[in-house]
Amino acid sequence: MNRFLQSRYQNYVRWWNAPVTRRDRIIGAFIGGMGCFWIGILGRLALGPLPVSLSTLAWWALGSILVGVMLGICFPKNVSVVCFPFSTFGGGS
Repeated sequence: MNRFLQSRYQNYVRWWNAPVTRRDRIIGAFIGGMGCFWIGILGRLALGPLPVSLSTLAWWALGSILVGVMLGICFPKNVSVVCFPFSTFGGGS
C-alpha cells in the first residue's frame, strides 16, 4: 500500500511540475465550469435572500460557469485540484 501511495504522489508531483498543455487547459475549463456551477448555485441559495426566481438562478449558473471556464483556462492545474470535488457533485447514483 505504501508503494502505491508513493507512486501516486510521484505521478502527481510530476504532473504538477510539468508545463501546462492544451489538454490540461481543456480539462481545467471543463472541471472549472462544472465545479463553479455548483459553487455558484449552492452559494446563491445559501447566502442570498429567498425565495429566488428560476431566471435569477439561471443567470447565476451562467455567470458561474463562465467564471469557472475562464479560471480553468488561466489556471488549469489549480482549478482542476480545487474544483474537482465540486465537479463530481451529483454525478453519482
